[in-house]
Amino acid sequence: MMTHAYSQLYLNKSSRAVGNMLHDAVLEFGMNGTEFLKRFIQSDVAEQIENGSPKYIAGKSGLELFLEVMEKTTGQIYVTELIESYDRSDVYWVGWMLTHYQWYSGRAFKSILETVSYDEFIGLYGTLHEADIQKSYEVLDAHFSKSESKLKTARKYRGLTQEALANESGVSLNTIRAYERKSKDLNKAQFDIVMRLAKALKCDVSELFE
Repeated sequence: MMTHAYSQLYLNKSSRAVGNMLHDAVLEFGMNGTEFLKRFIQSDVAEQIENGSPKYIAGKSGLELFLEVMEKTTGQIYVTELIESYDRSDVYWVGWMLTHYQWYSGRAFKSILETVSYDEFIGLYGTLHEADIQKSYEVLDAHFSKSESKLKTARKYRGLTQEALANESGVSLNTIRAYERKSKDLNKAQFDIVMRLAKALKCDVSELFE
């Protein structure tokens, strides 16, 4: 059973805040959605939400998140008199859905966006924004199942089975399977685990990170 970083009680608030943040970036300030989400990940704001920091999942508005992302990635303090009032645009939905799926899957925002781009999320809006949330989870899960993990790619290149990699690395077979199907995020693994896998695969650690 998936253990979530924070209670579902906070999910609606955090997903609305991220949706509003993205709405502000794209529709109010004219930024490119893909580029802004890179800033979101580059700042520690994405990681704070992933980790369930109360200040970020329940204490900040979308506008406050936007301003913090920009200050942390540009060094500039943005001053705005923008008053938050939102329609539920496709851009808002992307941020809202992205946060729901991050919470549901436990995957990092970075991993999700490397598998399903901002533009792909926008493309899913028409068919999913009025669907049951579980349907959206299933569609996004399918994207991950089609996307081969770097660990699996490296293992196959070396001609090793999962069992052989487990024996050579000392990392459990179940753990390797979880990383390969991306139900666990290798980017967040203990460094010792990544080092052992890289040594067994005779590759650089960086080649395994998603």
